[in-house]
Amino acid sequence: MLVSSSVFAVDPIYSLNRQIFVQCLNVTPTSQLPDFSQPNCAPIKFHDIDPQSNALWLRTELPEEAITELQNIPLGLYLMGKTASVVYLNGQMIGKNGQPTDNPQNEVVGKMDHVFFLPKEGLKAKKNELVIHLSAHNGYINLASPMHFIGLAAYGDSKRFIQSHSTLGLIFVGMFVLSCLYYGSLALRLDNKLNPFLLFLMSFFAGLQLTVEISRGLINYEYPTHDLRLISICLFALGFGLSLLTLLSNKFAGAQKLHWIYGGALLTSIIVLITPGFDVKTNLAIVVPILISFVLIVVSLKRRFSWNAIKNLAVLAVFICTVLVTFRYFHELVFYFLVAMLLAYLFVQQANEYSIELESALAEKTLRAKLEFKLEQMQQHQKSETLNINSAGKIEKIATQDIFYCQASGDYVEIYLQSRELLFSGSLKSMAEQLPTIFVRVHRSYVVNIDKVISLKRDGENGYLVLSNDAQIPVSRRMMPQVRETFSAH
Repeated sequence: MLVSSSVFAVDPIYSLNRQIFVQCLNVTPTSQLPDFSQPNCAPIKFHDIDPQSNALWLRTELPEEAITELQNIPLGLYLMGKTASVVYLNGQMIGKNGQPTDNPQNEVVGKMDHVFFLPKEGLKAKKNELVIHLSAHNGYINLASPMHFIGLAAYGDSKRFIQSHSTLGLIFVGMFVLSCLYYGSLALRLDNKLNPFLLFLMSFFAGLQLTVEISRGLINYEYPTHDLRLISICLFALGFGLSLLTLLSNKFAGAQKLHWIYGGALLTSIIVLITPGFDVKTNLAIVVPILISFVLIVVSLKRRFSWNAIKNLAVLAVFICTVLVTFRYFHELVFYFLVAMLLAYLFVQQANEYSIELESALAEKTLRAKLEFKLEQMQQHQKSETLNINSAGKIEKIATQDIFYCQASGDYVEIYLQSRELLFSGSLKSMAEQLPTIFVRVHRSYVVNIDKVISLKRDGENGYLVLSNDAQIPVSRRMMPQVRETFSAH
């Protein structure tokens, strides 16, 4: 949508798009206004005017009601299209946008959107003749409709009637940037990186496409840039569509996913290449992969029913129906709203999958810890674990399985058995190194035999272990997660 309809009520604009122009081709000399009565002059509609690889002259009359309505304000002629132009009012040149010529080397390219000031002294009460000299030799591609708009309005910024949604579009750009950051970080953290990476690509392409789309309302660029802009929008749309197709193929196509991806990419590329008009190309670059994805999910449902597939099918159906209803302007803000909603749905879906993956990883980690702990226990029970204690001048050998816990006490360690206590001369650390792995350090002053633990309890921010001899051993907050995991595994 080039001209904002919301502006009409407060700022009148008179379109000349429906007027009949007289067009003259191959005018010599090119520097003089033709009389428009030569055989090379003929009537033409505005949207049939094509200055690409050509130099031409146009003539029409300004509507009297427009001149009357706008007589009390500075008047501007808004000309939007792929061209360099010079404008004449009643035989007098009033402004240039570049320099049109029949020689491509001599042409000075014009801005895509330009406004010419119409001086009041140059206007007549009736029959104001407007003559425009046009050429566009420096584009990269030929457009089916290179001329977009011509009209009269109060003189002002040439962009004020173009893409009124540009500011709102910046909000969507911000959303896509945040989406890129989220999915990008997710792809770096997860073991299965493909799906979040594809969601990152979808956000990336949608953000780039929207940025380039709204650039016309933000930047007054020269007309060759418009060709590059259209090509970029189409390529970014194609990147988005194929990323979505790859994502859904990875989820629902199984062993045939490569066939769906390559076949879909080839079919989409061919359709986009042979279809005329960049607006339609852009639409099809997204619609065709979505239709292929729709068929893919239907085929997968015939093999195996899945509520997840049904939900994805419903989302694609809504997307396709909205496209059909809004096809003429689908590539504008409607598209980006739909993309934002689609990414929001996929965000929730990916978050659920991530949560399930985390739970599965945690369960696997707990099971692995249990198996490792049981294996260590089996290995320990296969051999008689003993500890030599130097007590009262003699060495006493005790079984480690009879020890309940050990407590650091200055230069000694107090060893607590079922019915007695012993002193070990040395640090708690040196003693812990001699004990088997069923002993866990739960505090800087305590090492506990996990086989003697009955329960782990909380007391405010602190915790403690209850042993089978009714002893209560404090657990430091720093050690609590490790103790809880070990106790759970045991």
